[in-house]
Amino acid sequence: MASSPPLWRRAFDAIERPLGDALASGGRSETFADAVSLGLHLRRRVEREVERRTRRALHMVNLPAASDVRGLTKQVTELQRQVRALSHELEEARAGRDG
Repeated sequence: MASSPPLWRRAFDAIERPLGDALASGGRSETFADAVSLGLHLRRRVEREVERRTRRALHMVNLPAASDVRGLTKQVTELQRQVRALSHELEEARAGRDG
């Protein structure tokens, strides 16, 4: 003889199905998509403003900001690329002279 599910399970099943269906259809709605888009836009805007103010505060006390470090990292990467290319050219010139 099969026992019936516990009371908590019956209560969960009674609520989950209709609520889950409503949430799933809401998640596919245009209004939800608009709300998510607006939320992402606002988040980016707040992040840019926080970064701008943080950069300004760091520069006021003569400290580098993340954007400064990113710029320097790009410059160092480019210099490394150029040094590798020059080293390769130098090795080829030496090999041509010795060979």
